[in-house]
Amino acid sequence: MPAMTAALTEPVVKFDPYQLKTTAVREGDEYVLNGSKTAVPLAETAELILVYANEDGQTQAFLVPTSAAGLAIEKKAKLMGIKGLPTNLVTLSDCRVPAENKLGGADGIDFGLILNHSRVALGAAAVGVARAGYEYALDYAKQRVQFGEPIGHKQSIAFMLADMATDIDEARLLVWEAAWQMDLGKDVTRDVTLMKQRVDAIVVQVADRALQVLGGYGYIREYPVELWLRNARGFASFDGLAIV
Repeated sequence: MPAMTAALTEPVVKFDPYQLKTTAVREGDEYVLNGSKTAVPLAETAELILVYANEDGQTQAFLVPTSAAGLAIEKKAKLMGIKGLPTNLVTLSDCRVPAENKLGGADGIDFGLILNHSRVALGAAAVGVARAGYEYALDYAKQRVQFGEPIGHKQSIAFMLADMATDIDEARLLVWEAAWQMDLGKDVTRDVTLMKQRVDAIVVQVADRALQVLGGYGYIREYPVELWLRNARGFASFDGLAIV
């Protein structure tokens, strides 16, 4: 199995995955792809890139070898978080691929279904980051002693931890609801959109509160909470990464 990645996000101000600027035009037994993709994960080590492109107003996917003429892997992004997932700008200039490289054959793919699945997976990952921050902060609050008692006994800390736990349960239930409705075969676009919007906010808020519980230590890289906060901040921009 060749190393693969996917390219969805584009370097435009108003990005809409249903109205991509990257185009795919059928010419005989080939498709010609033109456009640019940003935040393509692991592009430098991939052998194949699943490129999402606009074909006659529909978002479709095409397997493009990284060795293909017209495909260029360019600038590597310097990310604030998720350092283990390097991303690059990828450009396609009259890049030709065989027609059989179109995913789903002549009928193509149901892009909305793919996007919804990826967002549910991303929501679950965000819940994991939030829980990691909360559990670390909770343990710290139990062990850190100030003025003769653990800081977790202080109302300002205890109430903050309670709010974090409540938010995490809300996020987890939203993810479960969307996944459950998806398993039932229902149209979950609304559920997934609402879930994604709320979970994106919760993971940042919980990670930030975890840092606050640790006080000054939270801002030191020897402690993992600053990493979780940096990672959490990226979830709102991760649709293009999750779809891999």
